[in-house]
Amino acid sequence: MPVQIGYAQAVITPSLARPIFLAGFGRNRRAASVHDDLYARALALAQNGRYLIVVALDLIGLHRAQCAAIAQRVAAQIPGAQMLIACTHTHHGPDTLGLWGPDEQTSGVDAAYLDFLFDTVVQTAAAAAAADGQEVHLASAAVVVPGVAKNFRDPAITDEELTCLQFRAVVGERPLATWLIFPCHPEVLWDENPHITADYIFTLRQQMEAATGAPCLVHVGALGGMMSPDVVEHSFAEAAAMGETLARAAFTTLGASPSQPVNGWRFDRHQFDLPLENPLFEMAAAIGLLPDVKQPDGTILTEASLLRLNDVWLFAVPGELLPKLGLQYRALLKKAGARVTAVIGLANDELGYILPAEDFAPPQNYLEPGSSYEESMSVGPQTGSRLTMALHTLLGHGVDK
Repeated sequence: MPVQIGYAQAVITPSLARPIFLAGFGRNRRAASVHDDLYARALALAQNGRYLIVVALDLIGLHRAQCAAIAQRVAAQIPGAQMLIACTHTHHGPDTLGLWGPDEQTSGVDAAYLDFLFDTVVQTAAAAAAADGQEVHLASAAVVVPGVAKNFRDPAITDEELTCLQFRAVVGERPLATWLIFPCHPEVLWDENPHITADYIFTLRQQMEAATGAPCLVHVGALGGMMSPDVVEHSFAEAAAMGETLARAAFTTLGASPSQPVNGWRFDRHQFDLPLENPLFEMAAAIGLLPDVKQPDGTILTEASLLRLNDVWLFAVPGELLPKLGLQYRALLKKAGARVTAVIGLANDELGYILPAEDFAPPQNYLEPGSSYEESMSVGPQTGSRLTMALHTLLGHGVDK
C-alpha cells in the first residue's frame, strides 16, 4: 500500500488571564500581548496500519518525560504509532521547562497550561492520523540561504542550509504539506520583547502557505553555538523580512524539484545514557525547577532517532546541537547513502547545548560563564561524543539496533 499523509494543527497560545513567563532570555519576562498564535502542527505518515506522527511545537522545548507522556497517550488511541516531537525553540512563548519564572527559586511553568498543551497535542496528533489520507509523492532539496543567520560563538563555522520537503498529490502534483528545517534560533525579537510570537517562523510558514495553498510545519536544525538571526535591529519587521527570505528560497527550490513516489519510511530510535556534569542543572533539579531524572549511577537517559524517507535522512537530536557537529553528522548521513540530509533539534528532549568534546571549555564559575555560556547550559562534555556514537548505532555501525 502506498504511503499516505494526514495533517492537523491547533493553536497552543496560552491565555493571558494568568501570568505567562516567557522563556529563552532572562527571568520574570511576562507576556503582555499576543502578536501571533503559537501552534501544534502534526504531519502523519501512514502505511499498512503503521503511523509516524511528526509534531512541531512553537515552544522553547519539552523534557523527554513530557514527550514520552504525549507519545504514550497517542499510542493508546493509535496502537503502535511512533512519534517525533520537536519544538521550534521560540524565545517568546511560555516557559515549559521551568527556568524562566519570576525569580531563581521559582519555576515559570503553569501546570494548567501544560495540561491544556498535552491534551491539545494528543488531539492534534490523533486528528492528523485520522485525517483522510492521500497518497503522496515527495519533492526534496536543500538550498543555502546566506545572510540571514550567523554563528555568534564561532563565526567561521556556519550552517546556512535550508532543507525543504514537500508532499504532493500523485495526480496533478498539488502540494499537500511542506516541511522545512533551518538551523537558527527564533530570536529576531530580543529580551525586551513582551509579545508572544513564533518569531521569523511565523512569517516563513505564512508565506509558504500563501504561495502553495498547503500547510507548512517548520523545525530548527543545529542551532547551537549561537546560530542566531543576522539582523540590524530586533524588530517584527526584521523577523518578517527573515521569514520572507527563507520562504522565497524554499518556494523557488521546491519549484525546481521533481517529486518521486514514497515507497515507505524507516524510523529508528536509540536510547543512551549521559553523565550529568553540570552543577547548575543539578541545583535546578534539587529545588524543583527541573525534573530530577538522574539515575542511580549519576547519568540521565535520553534518545536520538533517524528518519529515512526515500533518500532524505533526518537525524533528530535531543537538544541544541552546535553547527560543527551538525555539519559532521550530515556528512556521515550522505556517506551512508542519503541525498538530502538535516538535523532536527530539540527532538523528544531538550538537554541544552550539545558541543564537540574537543571544544568544551568548562566555565570556572557556572554562574558567570563568560565565553563558556554554551558549556554552562550543557549536560556535560561527553554529550557530543555520546550522541556521535548514537548516530553510528542508528546507521548500523554499532551493536544496538
